[in-house]
Parts: sequence; structure tokens; C-alpha cells
Amino acid sequence: MTWIVWRQQRPVFITLVAGLAVAVAAILLLRAAMTADLTARNLLDCTVEGLESCRGRAANEFQSTWFDRLHLAQGTVLAAPALIGVFVGAPLFAREFEQGTHALAFTQSVSRTRWMATKFVVAALPPLVVVLVYQLVVHSWLDVAGQLGPLATGPFYFTTFDAQGVSPIAYTLFAYTLGMFAGAASKRTLVAMTLTLGLFVVARFVLSGVREFLITPTRTVSDDVVGPVLGERGPLVVRSGYLDARGAVIADPAPLMNCAGKADAQGVVDTAACYKTNGLTHAYVDFIPVSQATTLHLLEAAVFAGFAVLFVLGSAWAVRRQV
Repeated sequence: MTWIVWRQQRPVFITLVAGLAVAVAAILLLRAAMTADLTARNLLDCTVEGLESCRGRAANEFQSTWFDRLHLAQGTVLAAPALIGVFVGAPLFAREFEQGTHALAFTQSVSRTRWMATKFVVAALPPLVVVLVYQLVVHSWLDVAGQLGPLATGPFYFTTFDAQGVSPIAYTLFAYTLGMFAGAASKRTLVAMTLTLGLFVVARFVLSGVREFLITPTRTVSDDVVGPVLGERGPLVVRSGYLDARGAVIADPAPLMNCAGKADAQGVVDTAACYKTNGLTHAYVDFIPVSQATTLHLLEAAVFAGFAVLFVLGSAWAVRRQV
């Protein structure tokens, strides 16, 4: 049974491996060129120190040349799960039902559950490996740029967060099982591919908007009501605002920030003093620190894995009721 499924999926696997080989070769060439550029501009130390210590024409020109390319590479990691779901997951059962080849499998000694499980596992492992390898290669390129590349924006910037850790694998498993379920339920390849792409994009958009609620944020309070509250760079800010003298959150601070007519004899407004006089005693920020990025990766991956389990169960139901 495994050999039959392998033969059926072989053209897809060959395409995946060929695409991976081309992509990896291109990234390695670009990485070598970027490394040579860093060396020629004497910017190797800046990849660790960042622009704060290396402002100048050379650093700006380097970023103008490479920053968008690095972002594009992250974008391809984000697109990979959708492609796996559309071109591997969606046709997995839909093509069998559409062409009627499932009837032959159902007449054999192999049960429907084993047939479905074999197809699921054999077809899933190569795409997951391809995505993992590609993710690691892209990340190795980003590591070379260091603080002169997208990593300088912190681990919670959407392209960086979504393209690192276990997230790409979780997204791929989600997209693959979503496509598998859509194909098993609709029995039409084109319909399944369209549904998979549309639902995957919507689900990613919705779930990325609620990831900040998966973990309890840390609150930092400052007496400086006009200066920066956070000393750490790159955290995920959940909310911010002002507190009154009792420590209660001020729901609408806008009216209390009106300092018109509060200038001194020289026409200077002491904004901090004005805010505190109006009742804005403290400033606060609720945030998820950089150190908890891995935890958030795992929590979000667990959510996507849970949906993947539901899609697998739904696919099993659709296959078992197929005549």
C-alpha cells in the first residue's frame, strides 16, 4: 500500500525536491554575495551591534540593497505552507474521488482507514521536510545579516515570527490537513484547491490577530508619563496607556492630555507636569517580552495542530462515507 501511494505522489515529490534545490542554490549564492558585500564595506561588526553603533553611508547602502531581498525570502517561507496545502493536500483525496480510482482501493483487502492513513502519512512527510529545510536555509541567510537585516525588528515582527521556530511546520500541517479535508468533502480538485487557499489565508489572518491573547502579558509602569516606558527592544506590545493615582487604568486619556494654556512666562509647556496635574500619574505598557517568543511559538503551534487534528478526523469521516 505504501509503495502504491508513493508512486502516485512521486511527481509531486520530485517537483518539491527540484524546487527546493533551486531555491536553496539561489539563497546560498545570495548569501555568499551578501557576505562579500559586508566584508567589502567593513560592516561585519555592525551585524551584531546594529545601526545604533554603525550609522553611516555604508550601512544605509547595504540595507537599501539587501533588506527587501531578505524580507522577500521570509515571505517565501510564509507562502510555502499555502502551496503545500493547495497542491499536495487538496488533490490527495479529491483527485481519487473525481477520477473514480478510489473504487479499486476500496475493493482490496486494505480498510478505508488504513488507506486514508497511509496516504496521509506518505504524502505529508516529504513536504514537511522540504519546508523545514527551506526555513533553516533562509534563517541562516538572515543570521548573516544580523542586526542589519529584518532580525533587527525583533522576534515578534510578523514576517520574522511567522518564518521562525515551529511556526512554518505548524502552518504547513494546518494547510495540508485543511486541503485534505476540503478535497475529501468536496470530491472536486479545483474546488478543494480554491477553498484551501481562501480558508488558509483567512485563518492565518484571524489567528495571527489573537496570538497576543495566548500568553499573559507583563506590565511595566513608569513615573515618566511622556518618555519611553520600555527599555527592552523588540517586545510585542499588547496595550499601553495611563494610570491614575490609585493605579486604575484611564479608559480615555485624551481629554486629560490637553495642555493648552499651560505655558509658563517663556511660553514653554511642561508636558509631564501638565499630565500629572490632570490626573495622568503613571504610564504603563502591557507587553510580551522577547524571552517568551519561543513559548508563544509553541502555544500558537498547538492551536494550529489542534485544528489539524480536527481536519484529519473530518477527512476520515468523509472517506468512510464515500461510496
